[in-house]
Formats: sequence, structure tokens, C-alpha cells
Amino acid sequence: MKISVTVDELLLWDGTPMPAGYTPFTVLEAFLQHFVDHGVDAFGFPHTAPVEDDPRMREVLERWVDAGHHLGNHTHTHACLNWVSGRQYVDDIKRAEDYIGEFVEQAPLKTFRYAMDMTGETEQKRGEVEDHLRRQGYVNAPITAWFGDFAWIAPYERALSNGDRETAAMLRRTYIDAAVHHLLASRDAAERTLGSEPPLIWLIHATPIAQDTLGDVFARFVEHGAEFIGLAEAMEHPVNRLMSPVSPLFRNHLQRLTEAVGDRITPYSAEVMGRVLTAVLPDGEDPFAVYDDMTHRMATRAGGDRTLWSWE
Repeated sequence: MKISVTVDELLLWDGTPMPAGYTPFTVLEAFLQHFVDHGVDAFGFPHTAPVEDDPRMREVLERWVDAGHHLGNHTHTHACLNWVSGRQYVDDIKRAEDYIGEFVEQAPLKTFRYAMDMTGETEQKRGEVEDHLRRQGYVNAPITAWFGDFAWIAPYERALSNGDRETAAMLRRTYIDAAVHHLLASRDAAERTLGSEPPLIWLIHATPIAQDTLGDVFARFVEHGAEFIGLAEAMEHPVNRLMSPVSPLFRNHLQRLTEAVGDRITPYSAEVMGRVLTAVLPDGEDPFAVYDDMTHRMATRAGGDRTLWSWE
């Protein structure tokens, strides 16, 4: 089972809650050590608005590149293509180049990743973006394995901020289990849908809980037969080069392919996810409120509207 490790949001979204003692720098240094320990050649896809807001954050990206890893374009604001016009989205891609264009050009493969791996709700709009990417020499780097790791961000911050060690341990344990479950479920779905086992392009975000668990995640992957490869090698497989059907839904590349033939990637336990999302949640508070706020900020900054959206 070949896996390419990709890291989105080396600098997290505006409005992301962070526990005391965690910063983009601490997360980065932990990631780099985990990569060394497990022989991982990682590829990063940061949106660049945080660098505009705080130019010191560029040091995180410089450190990443200095450590031998590469960066791709992931837009400036991280707005979903559903929320903006094709022209606005292309402009957002161009704005990201102002901040990391030199790093993108240095990589062995000039890559772009759609925000949320969502390629828009119409072929016409996606085509406008794809025409621009093609003219600029970009290759789209999709996601074929993820596990909704963002869902642990707010609960982990609440647990640590409240000194709830038992809940924090539960969150770390379920985070690792969910990562393994979705990796294997993605592999199995690819085999059913495609009749083969293409290299998986795996996503993780640079979050505090990932700082504390990524080494264990990698160890569990290896126990299940994982072999870590670079993104350029993974992109040699035709499945990772084709464009999956457009969909307005929050789905990655492999999910869109499997659902197009009436299949789906087996989800992680809904009961466990319910416990994760509501961990240390104040009475009456919506567990998705913090994530809704973050996505509204993205859409507003890009000049768009977050009306076409569902977490389902």
C-alpha cells in the first residue's frame, strides 16, 4: 500500500482555536521529526492568507522548504470554488503566487490543490479554472484518502484548555483510529471501484492534535503495510491525474469516483464521531459553530458567499 503524505494548512485558518503552548512553529517541528523518523517525503499545500496577516508566518514555510519538503499552490483564502466565480478563484490562485510562487516553482512538480479538494459545482466553472492551471503549467494534486481530521481541532483545544486529560487522551486515541480506518477503507474502495490499488494521496492538517499523534499514526500505517512515497511518484498513476465528476458536495477525488459508480468509502463510527464533536462542549453550543465561522471567513475574504455548503 503506497501512500504519499500531503499536509494542508501548515498555517491554519483564521479563527482556528489553538491550545496554549501550541503554535505553527511547534506543530511544524514535530511534523519534521516525524517525517525523519518514518522516512516520509512530504508535500505541503498552505493557503497564504495567514502570511498576509502576519508576515512572520512565512518563516514556517521557509523552514519546511529548508528541511527538504516541497510546497504547492492551495489558493490564498482557501475559499471553496462553490462560493466564488471561476474568475475570483483564478485570482485567488494568483494571489497565493505572490507569497509562495518561488517555492512552488522549485518543487519537482508544479502542483495545485483545490481548497477542500472540491472542484466546483459545474463543469463550466471548473473548466475556467482548469484552463488557467493548464496555461500556467500546474498539475492538480487531488486527495484520495482523508479522515476529517479537522473535526478534532475544537474538541482537543477545549479538552486541553480545561485540563481534561482523560478526554484529551480519548481524542488522541480516536484520531489515530479514524486515520487508520479511513486509510484502509479508501484502499478497499479504490480496489472495488478501479480494480487496482493506485497510490493513495493522503491528507493531514497541521493541527495541535496532529503534533501529538502523527508519529503513532505513521507507525500504525506501517503495521498495515504502508510504504511512504513522494507525491511526484504518486502522480504518475493515471487515476491521480484524471478529473473526477464535479459535485457540490464536500467530497475528495476518490469519494467522487466511488460515488459515481454507486459505491462509497465506508465511514468511521458515527457514534464515536458524535462523542468527539461534543467533547467538553458547553451546553447549548453547536459543535460545528467554530467550523462554520472559519468557512464564513474564508468565503467573505474571497468576496464570495457560503450558501452552497453542507458538512454532510
